Amino acid sequence: MKNKYIPILLITVFAVSCSKKTDKDRAIDLVESKYESSTQKLDFDDSTLDSIYNISPKAYSDSLKKGNDLDSVLSVLEGEIEHLEQKESDSVGKISASLTKERYRLLDLEKTKPKFVGWKLVGVKIRGEKAETLSFNFDKAIGKITP
Repeated sequence: MKNKYIPILLITVFAVSCSKKTDKDRAIDLVESKYESSTQKLDFDDSTLDSIYNISPKAYSDSLKKGNDLDSVLSVLEGEIEHLEQKESDSVGKISASLTKERYRLLDLEKTKPKFVGWKLVGVKIRGEKAETLSFNFDKAIGKITP
């Protein structure tokens, strides 16, 4: 008796999973609803949905790595300044000051942790004579198009 219900359950699960829209589908639906009264026809074939961060995770990790590298260079330079003559010491001091300024910039960047802010649909083409490509920003939930 229980075996009779297994195919029905499988079909139900399959139907529900197939009918579920992806994030990209929801983004396309929002754009289409915005352009439904327009004469422009949009092509979504090559479009992609990308996440938007206030700072990209890669840039954040790069800034951490560069900051650590700069710390090493600065400590070597500070050790070298003591053993140099005044003219050479001034030159190395200028380089050290420049690197220290860059290090402070990276430390500020380090305080800004990557934070997810929304989505971007890129590569939307307008069909027709113009080969114009559009992109659209969305909120986190892909509930509305944002500027």
